[in-house]
Amino acid sequence: MFTNKKEGGSATLLTIFLSAIIITIGIGFNWLVKENLKSAEGLKLKSEAMLNAHSAFDNLIFSILTGKMTQKEYVVQNGEGYFIANNIPLNGEYVKAKNGVLLSIRDTNGMLSLTSLNELALKRLIGLSREDAAGIIDSYLDWIDRDRFARINGAEEFYYNSERLPYTPRNYPIQYKEEFALIKGMNKELYKKIERYITILPSIGFNPNTASEEVLMAYLDIDRDAVKSLKDYMIQKPVSSDMELFALAGRRIVLDEGVNFYPSPFLEITIKAGIPEPIYTIHVGIDTRQNLNFPYSVIYWRED
Repeated sequence: MFTNKKEGGSATLLTIFLSAIIITIGIGFNWLVKENLKSAEGLKLKSEAMLNAHSAFDNLIFSILTGKMTQKEYVVQNGEGYFIANNIPLNGEYVKAKNGVLLSIRDTNGMLSLTSLNELALKRLIGLSREDAAGIIDSYLDWIDRDRFARINGAEEFYYNSERLPYTPRNYPIQYKEEFALIKGMNKELYKKIERYITILPSIGFNPNTASEEVLMAYLDIDRDAVKSLKDYMIQKPVSSDMELFALAGRRIVLDEGVNFYPSPFLEITIKAGIPEPIYTIHVGIDTRQNLNFPYSVIYWRED
């Protein structure tokens, strides 16, 4: 009788133990299935966002090449209503397209180019003391020139090695804008402050009609009140001449001999896709000038 009770207790414990194992395995399997489903859903959403972003780029390029460019926007051929609006501004303002896509275009003539460098304007944009700003400019020029001799306020390989940094100057034109954050005198906070106003694409003049307030102040050396008056005027009518600009802001565009008051053929394009929040972004720099082989050229392409 005693033996039967002992054997019965052991069987009960074994049953409980096996049940616990089965339940644990079941819970683990259920978690694994949920995680796989979640991953599959995430992959699906990312794939859809990628497809929508690339489709938006193709539609945008077609619209740029076939549409009409004004001093501050593209008037697109909106045949099938792909874009919510018929006008796409060239000041970086985002517009909506189908499938929840957001896109923006920036005219490099309304930005400060690190390729077509305007040192005075860049110093004012940086907004530091003259000496600190001069040091950043000299360090940038040392970064892109091909020699190893540092300018008075600049920095070459010796400085970066002495600071034990994991990089040295490229000694060649920069390949991506984020490089500017690496040079002597810059830091993440300062770079973040000016990043949206600078470009590695060339500019061929200056276009106040697509420039931000910060770029207008830096380029024209005017205060915010003068910028406000200029912006209020440009809402009604684009500025088209030095005489008009001088009457509004007391300044002329005298530093550039390029195509002023009109957009550059070089454009920065940003496309964000994903619903309800963007999960995939394309950054593209293009040259809209047609050559013998292609209707336009891609200068850089980055995907996030």
